[in-house]
This record gives sequence, C-alpha cells and structure tokens, in this order.
Amino acid sequence: MPAPIGLDIGSSAVRAAQIKQGRHGSELERIGTVGLPAGSVRDGEIVQPGVVIDALKHLWKSARLKGRKVSVGLANQQVVVRRLDLPWMPEDELRASLPLQIDGMIPIPVDEAVLDFCYLGEREGEDGQRFVRILVIAALRTMVDEILAVVRQAKLEPVGIDLDAFAALRAMVPPDVLADDAAELLVDVGSTVTDLVVHQNGSPHFVRTVLFGGQNVTRAVSQALDLEHEEAEAVKLALAAPAAVTPADDPAVVAIGGQTRQLIDEIRSSIDYCTAQRDIPAITRIVLTGGASRWPGLAAEMAVQLGLDITTGSPLHALDNSSGVNDEELAASAPQLAVAVGLALGAQS
Repeated sequence: MPAPIGLDIGSSAVRAAQIKQGRHGSELERIGTVGLPAGSVRDGEIVQPGVVIDALKHLWKSARLKGRKVSVGLANQQVVVRRLDLPWMPEDELRASLPLQIDGMIPIPVDEAVLDFCYLGEREGEDGQRFVRILVIAALRTMVDEILAVVRQAKLEPVGIDLDAFAALRAMVPPDVLADDAAELLVDVGSTVTDLVVHQNGSPHFVRTVLFGGQNVTRAVSQALDLEHEEAEAVKLALAAPAAVTPADDPAVVAIGGQTRQLIDEIRSSIDYCTAQRDIPAITRIVLTGGASRWPGLAAEMAVQLGLDITTGSPLHALDNSSGVNDEELAASAPQLAVAVGLALGAQS
C-alpha cells in the first residue's frame, strides 16, 4: 500500500512529498511542486478553489505520486495556538473534556472550532495541585472544511491534518541534542506566511504564525523600481545570488532592507515574549528554512540584529533519496520542502 503523502498548499505553490521505509531508514520516494498564480491562495487561505484543484491534479500527474491518501497542512490567521495549564487528568478524559476546559480561553467559539492539543508536561502548583501543560490548537471549522473540500474535489483522500509549523518542526529537528537550558527557534519563511516555533529537541514551547513573507519583499521591490510583479521577483532572486554585488543605496536593496527589518522585529517580539516566560529555556540559535528564506541579506541581518547563531538546516538530513531527482537539485529546493516532508513523516506515525 502506498505511503500517505504530505501535501503543502502554499501561497505560491502546491508541494507534495512521499516517504517510504527502506532497508536503511526513511527514503524520499516522490517529490513534486506546481506553482500557483498570485492570489489563488492568500495568507494560507484558498481564494480560488478551481485553480488549486487544477494545480493538485497537475501535481499528481507530473510527480507520478502513488496513491491518493494525503496529510494536509494549515497555516493562517484562523488557527490559534495557546499554551495552557489545566488541572491534571488522564489524556483520554482531557481530550473528551477539552471544549469545556478551554471555553472562553481562545478567541474562537469552541463549537465553531476543530480542536487538538500537544502535551508538554506536568507541573505542581504551590498548594500541591497537579497541572498538565498543553499547547491547544484551534482552527475555524469552516476554514478547515473549505480546504478539505478542495482536496477531495481533486480526487484526493485526506487522512490527516496538521499545522504547517508542527510539520516543519518534525522535518527540521537537528541531529544534535540541545542542552537542558537551551531552546531553538525555527523560522519557516513562506511566500505570505512565516511560522515561528520555539522548541527543545522537537518539543514545542511556543508557536506563532506571522502574515509576512517573500511576497512582501517582492512588492516592495516592485514599488521601489516601478516594475511588474514578475520583474520584481526576478530582481529579488538576482540579488540573492551568491555572486551578486550591489551598492547599499541601490533602491531595490533599500526596499528589501526595510522588509527584512520588519520581519526581524516580528521575530524579536516573539523572542522577547519567550524570554519573559520562566519555564521556556533560553533561545540559543535560529534555524532558517522555507521557500522565501533566502531573500537577500535576511540571514546575515538576523544574525546582527538578534545576536544569535543562524543556521539553514535541511528537511532532508535524515532521508535517503530514491526520488529520481538528483541530489544537487534536491538540495537546492530543500528549504521549500520542510512542510511537505514533515507532513509525510507525521502521516507515518
């Protein structure tokens, strides 16, 4: 039976990854990407269902994907993640009573939400009372239903749904182990959405979705140089090339710098929040990934402004390649694949 496929419906493309268990571990069996017209998916929400359905059908054909079972990702402002301490109870009781437990604690009515939670641990209150700490995930049911309807209309069978942030984290957990007093910040920069996840060895402490990404940079270049969107995108990519040398006062460089500082400000505010929480370990490094993470100067400026080590990990670090795509091409596209790979890995567990 074919393995379930991780399906990432992004703002600029749909991506799929299929992973199988080989003799020596997990193997990337199939991978594929089909671009989407601007505006067909906006800030993680599907605006033009027919366009996305056609792209999914094309993706299955062009990537020669085996099977129709998919695990789908979510990343938009209609998904809420909250860290809560609740009175201790067995997990099955907690799951059954979750709507009552969190009613009024999230900005979505519980009867209009799809709910789940991630177990973080336990703690003891001053009076000896036991508490369980969880990350609650609440997604607006109508939004989830709309995404699943599009997937089904593309003749696919959804067998799971997960946060893009959790999927990227699953794919990007580093092989080295963080110390007990250290945490890592994963920054997954997409076309219009950036996911921030603070974690320790794969256990999340904080999750935030920011409506900001590579398209903000492209628009800034377009306005600064009075270019069409496609031309501005080409300028941005050219400036990101390793050999590119451009004066600091170049209008495109200035425009990109303004967007870089804006994203860094969002990241800094999240770091400051986590620093203020006594039970979140200190963030010692940032792992940068995502299809838009290579915009010119982003990693270097983050290192300067945030004073942290910046690394660009790969979601393929633990996978053998049997996809038919050569290793060099696969490595070049790795930042774009974290969500799809993580969704595929999660579907196997």
